[in-house]
Amino acid sequence: MRLIAFLALSVLPLTVLGDTAADVRARLLERYPSTPVDEVRPTAIAGLFEVAMGRKIVYVDATGQYFLFGRIFDLPGNRDLTEDRLRDLSRLDVSLIQPDQTLEQGEGSQVVYVFSDPGCGHCKRLDQTLAGMPTLRVRTILLPLQPGSSDLARDIWCAPDRQRAWSTWMLKGARPAPAPESCQADVLERNLALAKRFGIRATPALVSPDGRVSRGALEASALSAWLNPDQTAVSTVAPEVSP
Repeated sequence: MRLIAFLALSVLPLTVLGDTAADVRARLLERYPSTPVDEVRPTAIAGLFEVAMGRKIVYVDATGQYFLFGRIFDLPGNRDLTEDRLRDLSRLDVSLIQPDQTLEQGEGSQVVYVFSDPGCGHCKRLDQTLAGMPTLRVRTILLPLQPGSSDLARDIWCAPDRQRAWSTWMLKGARPAPAPESCQADVLERNLALAKRFGIRATPALVSPDGRVSRGALEASALSAWLNPDQTAVSTVAPEVSP
């Protein structure tokens, strides 16, 4: 029996033994050339690798033949390890948001980025909330997605005081004067391209300094909680295991 076991081990593909994540990634790209493989990482389970494909995660053995679709839980630590990684993958790179494409309002110390459309009713409600939170420094990215909002966004951006024009419109409904023909508002196209890159298809969308995204208008208490998450809290509870 020992000889049989030895022979069985000896015929295993040598590349599987001691493989690195780079080895597994190369093997996946070779076997599945039409499948996007962004990153491969080892998991806490020996021989099982995590494969990131966009904002999705699957697991695969070192041979690249057997796939596992599901979640990995650390039961003693009460953590959903897959959820943790999905959260990391969904974070946006806020360094791509350039200062010259935002409207900055407020003098607070806590920054929040807001993709907002001047023709969006929920965006107006959110702006009312933001105006009542003095601890915030709001950096708004004009994103004209609603029908007819492109001209309004251009009028706001081209106003002599664009921050004031934005607040006056969003909080009081007073439209700014039409933009002069000489005004270049190519920033709006840049904003649309950035939103597409970030996967933002609707407004309002909030982005925290660490890249987390919240879609839709939030009330002040919910917004404050979202911006200041309890670092010790467990976001997803692992399932109970019966003895």
